[in-house]
Amino acid sequence: MDQVEYLEPSLAQVIERVGARYLTVVAAPRGLDVPVSGPAIDDPMSAAPPRPGSIVLLVGVAPGEAAPVLERLHGASAAVLRMDATPTAAGAELVAAAERAGVAVVALPGAMTWSHLHTLVEDAVLLGDSLVAPPSPDLGSAPVGDLNALVNAVAETLDRPAAILDTQWRLLAYSAVPGQVNDDLQREVILNKTVPARSAPPETRRLLLSGERALRFYTGEPYDQEGQRIWRIGVGIRSGPEPLGMMWILEGHEQLSGDRVALAEEFARLAGAHLLRVRTARTADRERRGELAGQALDGKDAATACQRLGLDPGGPLAVMAVACEDAPGEHLLDDVATYLDAYRRTAACVLRGATVYCVMPAPDKAALKEVASQLTVRLGLRRRLTAAVGSRVQPEDLPVSRHHADLALAALRTSDAAAATIEEVRATAALVELRALLDGHPHLLLHEAAAAGSEETVLAWIESHGDVRVAAERLGVHPNTLRYRIRRLAETGLDLADPDTRLTTWLRLRLGG
Repeated sequence: MDQVEYLEPSLAQVIERVGARYLTVVAAPRGLDVPVSGPAIDDPMSAAPPRPGSIVLLVGVAPGEAAPVLERLHGASAAVLRMDATPTAAGAELVAAAERAGVAVVALPGAMTWSHLHTLVEDAVLLGDSLVAPPSPDLGSAPVGDLNALVNAVAETLDRPAAILDTQWRLLAYSAVPGQVNDDLQREVILNKTVPARSAPPETRRLLLSGERALRFYTGEPYDQEGQRIWRIGVGIRSGPEPLGMMWILEGHEQLSGDRVALAEEFARLAGAHLLRVRTARTADRERRGELAGQALDGKDAATACQRLGLDPGGPLAVMAVACEDAPGEHLLDDVATYLDAYRRTAACVLRGATVYCVMPAPDKAALKEVASQLTVRLGLRRRLTAAVGSRVQPEDLPVSRHHADLALAALRTSDAAAATIEEVRATAALVELRALLDGHPHLLLHEAAAAGSEETVLAWIESHGDVRVAAERLGVHPNTLRYRIRRLAETGLDLADPDTRLTTWLRLRLGG
C-alpha cells in the first residue's frame, strides 16, 4: 500500500479555517507557523502533558487564572481562552506566561460553544495543508470539505437549523447560527452524535438516500407548544449513483416556500463534493493512524508511534479489542473509530482479521471498562458487539495488552456479558489459553481420565473435593457405589488420591480434551 503523506496545518491556517471573527491571537511567542496536531481539552486532574502541537481549550479558566495553567502546557501550539482580545484584558502576566511556555494564546470572544470549536479545529486539522485552498465557485462560498461552513450557509440562507448526516444516521455537522433554535430532537442528535432509533425508520432512510429530491417528513416527535407537528425537510446527498449522506432542515410548522425547497436540493448537490473531500481526508488520516497503531501493537518503536498518535509515550496504555459477528471488518472499524471520535475518546484503531484493536490511554481500570461498556451499548443496538480490554502497560508492552484483550474477548464469547477487562475474566481467560495450548499439544497431559463412561464420575468426585456423599448425590448413585468406582479407577492407574493426578485429570476433562 502506498505511504500516505500527511502535512499538519499551521496555527495560522487553522485560525483562518475556523474564522478570524471567532479566534483572535493575543500572544504568539513562536509565531503562527507552528504545526497543529489537533484539539485537546485541558484537564486539571491529569498530570500528563498535552499532545505535542495541540490547541488546548481552557474550558472554565478565567483570564486571571490562566498564567499558571500555561506553564504546564509545554509542547502545545496554542491555548484558547474565553476572553476579550484587547491587550488590557489579556494582561502583561498572561503574555509573559505565554512567552515562558512557548505557547500561543488565542481569545474566543464570541458565543461559540466549546464543543463546536472543538469540532471546527478537529476538521481544520483533518484537512491538513489543503484547508486554505480558495473556495471553488462550483461549491458555493464554503471551502471544500468544510461541512460546518456549508451547513451554516444552508441555515443562514433558509433561516432554519440544518444538519448533515452520513448514511447510517450519524451526525457529521450541524449549524450554529445565532437566533436559530433547535427542537428537542435536534438537540438530542447533537448531544448523542446520531439520530435515535425511534426517529430513524428504515423507509425514511431508503427514500432519502435513493434520490436527490427534497422530502418533507415527520419523525413522530411530540407536537410543539402550539399543538402542531414539527416537520423536517430531508435531501439525499450523492456522488453519482453512490449515496453519501443526508441533509436535514428543521422546517417546523411553517413550511418553506417552493423556491427554498429547491435551494435545499441545490445545497445537497453541493454537499456531495464536500463529503467526498471529507471522506478522502478521513480515509487518509485513518490509514496513517492505523499504520502507526499497528506498529505499536507489534511493539515496533511503540513509544514513537504512540507520540505521533497523540498518546502519552510515558503510558500507561491499554488495548481494547472489539468484535461483531454480524458486521464486516471494515464497517466495524469505521463504526468504532467514528464512535470514539464523536465522544472525544483518544484512541488509534486498526483492523486485524475480523477484530478492531484500539490503543487507548489507560488512566484507571474503571475508565477503561466504562469506555468498553458504552461502546457496546451505543453501537450494539441492532447487533451483538463484544469489547474486551487488555492489561494496562507501558508502550513497549502493548503486544502483551493485545494478547490479554484477545483472551478476554474469547472469554466473553462463553458468557452473556458484552464488555469486560482482563482482570474481570482472568480465570476464564487462563482456561482459554490452556485450551489453546492443549489443542497444539494433544499429548501434553499424559493421563487419560479412565475408561469410557467414567469421565462424569471422575469430574464429580474432583469437583466435590473428594466428598463422597456430595459427589454421589450429584451423580444420583449410592455413596458405596461411588467408593467402588473410585477404587476400580485406582486399580487401573488413575489414583485420585494424588493431587497432581487430580489436577491434570481435571484440566483434561474441564477443557474437553
